[in-house]
Amino acid sequence: MAGLRGSLAARVTAMFVLIVALAAAGLGTWLYLSFVAEIERRDDLALLGKLRQIQLLLGRPGAAGLLRTQPDLFRDTMSGQENSLVRFVAPDGTVLADINPGDERYPIPPATGATPGRGAIASWTSRAGAPGRVVAGTARLGSGTATPTVTVIVARAYADRSAMLTRFRHRIAGAAAISALAAALCAAWMLHRGLRPLRVVARHAALVRPGTLGHRLEAGDAPSELQPLVGALNAMLARLQEGYARLSAFSADLAHEFRTPVANLLGQSQVMLARPRSTAEYEGLLASNIEELERLARMIESMLFLARAGQDEVAPASQPLRALDELAKVADFYEGMAEDRGLHLACAGDGVVLADPALLRRALANLLSNAVRHASPGSTIVLRAEAGAGGTTLSVENTGTPIAPEHLPHLFERFYRADAARGHGDASTGLGLSIVRAIMALHGGTATVHAGEDRVRFTLHFPAGGHGQR
Repeated sequence: MAGLRGSLAARVTAMFVLIVALAAAGLGTWLYLSFVAEIERRDDLALLGKLRQIQLLLGRPGAAGLLRTQPDLFRDTMSGQENSLVRFVAPDGTVLADINPGDERYPIPPATGATPGRGAIASWTSRAGAPGRVVAGTARLGSGTATPTVTVIVARAYADRSAMLTRFRHRIAGAAAISALAAALCAAWMLHRGLRPLRVVARHAALVRPGTLGHRLEAGDAPSELQPLVGALNAMLARLQEGYARLSAFSADLAHEFRTPVANLLGQSQVMLARPRSTAEYEGLLASNIEELERLARMIESMLFLARAGQDEVAPASQPLRALDELAKVADFYEGMAEDRGLHLACAGDGVVLADPALLRRALANLLSNAVRHASPGSTIVLRAEAGAGGTTLSVENTGTPIAPEHLPHLFERFYRADAARGHGDASTGLGLSIVRAIMALHGGTATVHAGEDRVRFTLHFPAGGHGQR
């Protein structure tokens, strides 16, 4: 049973065999019943015909004497006389003759005249268990005008019919069994051939390995029913290939990003321990190590946030927020850093966004800190809010070194830096813009960047109605 439940071919074969067996049994039953009804009709017509023959014989001259001396002559007119029974009853109820060698007991149906129909025939069962039929009619005894009317009862036991129908039933059962067996063999063969494309797909899928994700299943020879499956598998392989490539790149970038601070910590500590140092030198080493460790901590915290956001483990507690107020709060926090670089911060516009306050401020802070680091000294960084029919847009725009167009599509990728020469000299982890994109994805919005000759504008678009499903 476990194999039957686990095998699609076995289940389809079993259902096909069951359907064929039921169809064959139903057809055989219908044929059998039709055959039985036709045999009974013919036998009834034959029984009525024999009654008519006896009635004609009784109407001939001298029939009364023959009835007394040779009653078997009347039965001999019927084929299969050994199973035929005839009784003649006078009008007063006296039995004139009773041809019944086996002393069978059968019902006496009422006489319905000289020409009874099939409805006047009654059924009975012989002592041997054979079915029988009996009919009664009236006839003139003799050819005179004053001849009496007698009742003629003709009965017949059909032992040969029972044996014939039994053989017929056995043949029908055998034919149904053979049909089911033939259906099972044909179904198994057809399913084996029909499922061959699926086995080919399975063999091709088994060849897929992390190093062979670029392999695609051939859909040309697959039947139309399997085309959607092959297309879905190829699309899945494409997503896996993309995800695996991103994961490999992320792992390589992560190793590279961790290697530098770890190498700095290790190198500085080894140099410092190479010979005795003063207290001030040790304090300087500890301060430098703390700076590297803080950078590592920020990087780890950012990666954990990105991992949780990618697994839908961060649920934004969205609420209506006045966009200009949120921009002003972030600008106030970075005002001191901006003044140190001779920058000015300006907030403009209005509108309402439906967002998580903490996540929104984190996204804006990442954009503003990035703008403060890269803006030209003495320039103004503009934070703007614009409300529209499709939602509210927040932007951070600064003047600075232009970004090459080939870098724009990659700015929101993890650990990507448009200026590779910066190395690790600043506090950047290379994950700030990736976090911005993840936050916008949680809110169902988008993060984009536009760069001109000397202007760079990062835009956050929050759709009307709140965050959607990713």
